[in-house]
Amino acid sequence: MGIRQVWACNLMEELQKMDAALHHHKVVSMDSEFPGFLRKTPRRSDELSAFADMKFNVDNMKIIQLGITLSDENGIIAGTWEFNFKFLIETEVFYDPKSIEFLKESGIDFEELRINGIDQLFFSNMFTHVLSRHRDLKWLTFHGLYDLAYMVKLVTKKPLPVSMLDFTEIIATVFGCCVLDVKYMARFYDDLHRGELGLEKLAKILGVKRVGGSHQAGSDSLLTARVFARMKTVYGIEESRFVGFLYGVTTRICEPVSTQVIPTFPRCCEPGIPQLCQVLPASRYCRPMIHGVFLYPPIIQHQYRVL
Repeated sequence: MGIRQVWACNLMEELQKMDAALHHHKVVSMDSEFPGFLRKTPRRSDELSAFADMKFNVDNMKIIQLGITLSDENGIIAGTWEFNFKFLIETEVFYDPKSIEFLKESGIDFEELRINGIDQLFFSNMFTHVLSRHRDLKWLTFHGLYDLAYMVKLVTKKPLPVSMLDFTEIIATVFGCCVLDVKYMARFYDDLHRGELGLEKLAKILGVKRVGGSHQAGSDSLLTARVFARMKTVYGIEESRFVGFLYGVTTRICEPVSTQVIPTFPRCCEPGIPQLCQVLPASRYCRPMIHGVFLYPPIIQHQYRVL
């Protein structure tokens, strides 16, 4: 199966095809390529420092490629799309030159990105419109913290939040809670070296062949999808054990539990007595949206008193 190359000229056509495929292929495997790390996090850093480094990197740099592979619950693949974003090395202030050279050696054409790359703002508007039409999607990553961070930045058009908890809540409200990290899952199997290996080596152990070149987002997303399907077949994985966990992160992705006081207004009210009010989950009310995609809900609490 080939990888569909998406540029500015064919973006709308390919998004329509993806939209059609999502009706029956709701497992979304994703990968991204980005221009390296401005701050490199030491291996045994605490989670607070690791998140601060990631926020600095993602807030200051732009995604280069996004790979999306769609499949169904049986591992049948509908297609793989590689979205190539406009990236001008001459005008970009923040990037790691060594990472750019590595990506060039891996086959990414930066001259083509400069001329025919997709505008990120336009992609964000169109992509979120597609997502708004499909609920109950399952998202797959491999060591996916940075991939999800760049996706959150793309969809919300905002810098990352200030804490890991806020970040995982945004992931849950934008993409849903059903997020699986294949590297995290591999931690629980001795013959998979308890996850201490890369995607390529994991695929070789499982007998899964790569299509396309490594360190290209489309090929990596396709390999992630196939490795996941193979792991399900070999190990009979119970997915609920792994939903919401990312490799190297202790905070689980789940929808925030908060309450919002909705006044019943039996008569004129003013702030004061909460027992006259109905308390309901905040997630059901007043949730801001972008093209139908939920963003993180504000915590709004009021108390009312009958006059």
